Amino acid sequence: MIEYVTIDQAAELDAFVLRQPNCHFMQTSAWGRVKEGWGWTGILCRDEKGEIIGSMAILEHRIRHMHTGFLYAPRGPIFRDGDYATLEALVDAMRALAEKRGDYMIRIDPMLEETDTAFLDEVRRLGFTVNQASDFSLFQPRMCYVLDLQGFTPESLLAYYNKTKRYDIRRAERNGVTVRLGDVSDIPVFYRMMLATAAKNGFTARPQQYYAHFLEALGPMSKLYLAEKDGVIIAASITAELGNRVWHMYACSDRAYQADFPNELIQWQMQRDALEGGYRYFDFRGVEGYPVPENPYYGLHHYKQGFGAQFHAYVGQCDRVLHPMRAKLVHTLQKIFVRE
Repeated sequence: MIEYVTIDQAAELDAFVLRQPNCHFMQTSAWGRVKEGWGWTGILCRDEKGEIIGSMAILEHRIRHMHTGFLYAPRGPIFRDGDYATLEALVDAMRALAEKRGDYMIRIDPMLEETDTAFLDEVRRLGFTVNQASDFSLFQPRMCYVLDLQGFTPESLLAYYNKTKRYDIRRAERNGVTVRLGDVSDIPVFYRMMLATAAKNGFTARPQQYYAHFLEALGPMSKLYLAEKDGVIIAASITAELGNRVWHMYACSDRAYQADFPNELIQWQMQRDALEGGYRYFDFRGVEGYPVPENPYYGLHHYKQGFGAQFHAYVGQCDRVLHPMRAKLVHTLQKIFVRE
């Protein structure tokens, strides 16, 4: 049985996602509140007893000046491993919603390993094409690093890091760097560093209000970490947390204090807090390409490996075009606007 819910009726959906081993905060109504410029709809799949056996939180992006858009389930849907009947029911419900609204495409990208060939076979049977790009061109990074915290104490976790990371953390402490939690009032300082970090690393920072809204919308599910030296904020990170996992979402720092290793100290504090909060996984999020030395972006891999994190490559972004002519028109117009 399929049931659609609004963002204000999502308590049952959120509770279901929270209990799942592959839970993700983007599959809850909280992410819908962050992405307030998109429409949000939840889908529940129930068994004959009325128990929820699968869910999907969907964002809708409407294309400006066109009577169409697409539906997207970031890191969804959520269903029991191998339960492809539920997967198909959720996809059918998503397709029906898209048809009703005139959307040209539906998109999913669950947090499943790329080695899950049974899932890939199933989504292709359901009419999806799979994009397995290894760069940051997908909506969510396909290549990630995750640290399994099970069995660690803060002391044994530090010992688990490689020698360089342990040295960096101790160096930061000797240099007088400390870490504390901040709040929305610290976002202007965070944003100034984010702009500099984005310019250095060749990406575009989101607007300042986005980061403030992220903290406000997620509430206790998010934290802002600030590294300070002599009363000056020199690095910062924002996390999200839900169920069994903490995600490292955004980070920035002041290059003038690079030799004080504030980012490494923040990492250790975030992971200690995750341990103390009872979380199983600390998710470092995205990297580009596979962890091989010839990869020109291997440096970020090496950095995350220093904390003992393990590499994961997920199945990729799965798209099912419902109206090819509308899709072609949208893509043509997007190319024109990008060229301009």
